[in-house]
Amino acid sequence: MKLDSFIHYTKVDLMPGVPLYVYALKGEHYSILIDTGINQMREQILELCKEAGNVKNVLITHAHADHIGCNQAVKNLTNAQFFAAGALNWIEDLEIHYNEFCIPSEHIPDSPEQRNDILGLMDGPVHVEVVINEGSKFRPGNNIELTTIEVPGHKLEEVAFLEKNSGILFMGDLLLALAAPFFHGFQTARGFRKSLNKIEKMVEKNLVKQILAAHHPPLDQKNSLKAINDTRSFLTMVEEATIEEANGVVFSVLWKNVCTRLDKQLEFRGFAMLQVQVDELVEEGKLFIENEKIFRE
Repeated sequence: MKLDSFIHYTKVDLMPGVPLYVYALKGEHYSILIDTGINQMREQILELCKEAGNVKNVLITHAHADHIGCNQAVKNLTNAQFFAAGALNWIEDLEIHYNEFCIPSEHIPDSPEQRNDILGLMDGPVHVEVVINEGSKFRPGNNIELTTIEVPGHKLEEVAFLEKNSGILFMGDLLLALAAPFFHGFQTARGFRKSLNKIEKMVEKNLVKQILAAHHPPLDQKNSLKAINDTRSFLTMVEEATIEEANGVVFSVLWKNVCTRLDKQLEFRGFAMLQVQVDELVEEGKLFIENEKIFRE
């Protein structure tokens, strides 16, 4: 499907209220695919590559399963180079990906069902040829220039891509899928807020005219600012709930209480997110830990 003269896309609904969009940019010199969706989108993703034609670069916004799921199929079809900003072992070794993402433990037990759910989203590992960072540029066409923007938060190594001539910003999960029944969380709350502020200023300065995010329909400036504020409100809600539940309990109890308070599933994403939240709040002097129990100041 085409969004305009040079942007092609495909989408699938992951769950109620949570779509997944994958975009390709067609240039005169070559085409670019941004992320590769999930394994279950294989035929759609391959069709998107054929529709755009001459896909030479695959840009990964971040190394979560729903953004790298058809890597191997795309590589086999196009022989494109893969670019990412970090977490390369999550892309190149899916067993490492699973263990570091799902953090199996006594609180988050491993299971064949969970392994199948997560690993089943990805068709296989690929090698990342080029590591990118803030300012890395791509020029697939005479009037198309993408600039890499670092947006740590949801994932520490997350990046977005700004097409300067149109003012279109392509991004992964900086704007969260808040309708998910689990915590669509973060690896740094502090960094997340800075990234949201960074993109908000770009919208306000008219550098960004539209945001094409993985889990949202295309957003004009007004709706971009709303989505930024919605994600910022989520961060505040998680912080406040964490502080409120820090009444002398061990971490596993705090995790369960915060999930219950905010009506989210007890699973690994929330567990990892709240570990980060507690660590940052301790650093900021809002919480302290004594004999493995967490207290608010």
